[in-house]
Amino acid sequence: MNHTGDLVGSDQVIMAYSDGQVTAREISRALFYANSRLLAMHLYVDKSFATSLPGYAEAFHTLMKWEMETFVTPFINISFLSRCSAVIPTLLHDVIAIMIAHTLVDRQPDVSEIFMEIKALDISVHCNQSDEYDIAHMPDYFNAWWKDNLASCKVSDMLPRSSVQDVLELVEGHFAELVGP
Repeated sequence: MNHTGDLVGSDQVIMAYSDGQVTAREISRALFYANSRLLAMHLYVDKSFATSLPGYAEAFHTLMKWEMETFVTPFINISFLSRCSAVIPTLLHDVIAIMIAHTLVDRQPDVSEIFMEIKALDISVHCNQSDEYDIAHMPDYFNAWWKDNLASCKVSDMLPRSSVQDVLELVEGHFAELVGP
């Protein structure tokens, strides 16, 4: 039985294998980028007063699913299909574990519990608290939804569809910014 269609959308398989250019290095960098996005999200959410507003947890859950489907799942699937290994950073691994565990256990996951578990994760940076990080100096990210008041946003407008190639271009821009002046 072939489950390839379950793992990666056909448009992403064609993009990933059309010229054979998605390498283990690119996969690892994409997962590092996803982890960086999660770190930025975690730092903003830690400092936000909007997280207690009605509807926030539901919007957060929907956007985290989009985050995983856009920046994580395609690269894990490509890694699996191409039989190359990629390092998954701790924060990203923990978020994946929370999202999967709740999805496997409940057909209707408790989005408030998922939000609280993700918010409670260690941010795995070399400091005792997120207060030591200045969020004003974080890089700008494509669709940085965590900066918005999710309780008052129309979430469906915040979910652009991105291909593997689109994400790889964002990753390259991110790394260029990290090593730039």
